[in-house]
Amino acid sequence: MAIQLSACPKCGGKAKLRRGLPNMGNSKTRFAFVQCLTCNYRTPTFKPDPGESDRSLRDRTIEYWERLC
Repeated sequence: MAIQLSACPKCGGKAKLRRGLPNMGNSKTRFAFVQCLTCNYRTPTFKPDPGESDRSLRDRTIEYWERLC
């Protein structure tokens, strides 16, 4: 399922969700943010709350972007 994000509030460009997941044994490296592919405007980098799932982190990041738009 492709995630549909609103256009960038600064330039109207296409936005993309960027995420980092655990790798190389370091499970504390999770993060997410939304970034415009045209002007690079972006949300802050969100890190998971204790016990928060990847899906919840994703949804919280997307909700923040949608409020900006």
